Amino acid sequence: MFNEEAHLLVGADITSLEQLRGRKVNLDEVGSGTSYSVRDTFKRMGLQVEEVSMSQTDALEKLKKREIAATVLIAGKPARPIQRLSPEDGLHLLPIPYMPALASDYLPASLSHEDYPNIIPPGQSIDTMAVGAVLIAYNWPKNTDRYRRVQRFVEAFFPRLADFRDPPRHPKWREVTLAATLEGWDRFEPAQTWVETYKSPQASGIAASSDAPPPAKDPPTPPGVDPLLFQKFLEWRRSTGGKQ
Repeated sequence: MFNEEAHLLVGADITSLEQLRGRKVNLDEVGSGTSYSVRDTFKRMGLQVEEVSMSQTDALEKLKKREIAATVLIAGKPARPIQRLSPEDGLHLLPIPYMPALASDYLPASLSHEDYPNIIPPGQSIDTMAVGAVLIAYNWPKNTDRYRRVQRFVEAFFPRLADFRDPPRHPKWREVTLAATLEGWDRFEPAQTWVETYKSPQASGIAASSDAPPPAKDPPTPPGVDPLLFQKFLEWRRSTGGKQ
């Protein structure tokens, strides 16, 4: 499991979410995770836009020509379509403010100059929200060929997760944790057995940290979320009366 961040790209004339109201906003291709999550997010925010659906490649061209007002992509940072942009494109990332309506299913996140040096100035960051990404397998009956295929995948992939954390692999591989839990879901039995057998940080996919653990009353920092930002999120949620 890891987190994917929302990237909201707009032209120079857009400086707030409210300016997108009633205007054309690309929510990525129909059926994509971006389309589902952004539609849900805008609904919770009460932001009504004119939805359009196309690939990010097409959307960026239309955005540069001001034929649409914005395009949204939910992907692990750094996302290649955003990395390729330059100041000459006249586009920038618009902050997505975190609010109580998002707290039940989304996490606070940020995009920094280190992620996108071409369009975010040094020392600056853009607030956004993140969505958890998980790998889900069908619950095949035991002693079936399909079950054994998934089991072989677990046995081949899990021990080699560390190999994916070095360049030129995407930086998000460093945030993947095999020991994460998902409320209401059971882990595939061979995967659960593997996690219980190899509980060290290196084997379970949890990055070792020298930082002191958070107080017992707080949940652990999710993978891919800045610990300081997550603590601020917990403080904000407590101040608004949200459940922990």
